[in-house]
Amino acid sequence: MQNRWSFVLGILLGIGLLAGPLHGGDTRKVTKMVKPTYPVLAFQQRVEGTVKLQAVIATTGNVSNVIVVSGPVLLQAAAVECVKQWQYEPARDTTLVPVSIDFKLDR
Repeated sequence: MQNRWSFVLGILLGIGLLAGPLHGGDTRKVTKMVKPTYPVLAFQQRVEGTVKLQAVIATTGNVSNVIVVSGPVLLQAAAVECVKQWQYEPARDTTLVPVSIDFKLDR
């Protein structure tokens, strides 16, 4: 039941964000990037993959929200937590920036 509500909330949030004053055309540079921590369970189960996200960047350059688009479920929370710590250059408008986080195990 909780997953269903998370999904519904994500859809509603996504619709609200797309209807808001966001601009995705401008490229904003990352000024501080934090690497993700590999989740223990995903590591134990040898889960690899790419998590695709949409980061909402405030005018100050802070990441105000992160929306998961796709990727292995066991890696999503770690991807979101690392991107929340990123910092972008300031801009005049709030922007929606696509982000991909790759998780790959050492061979």
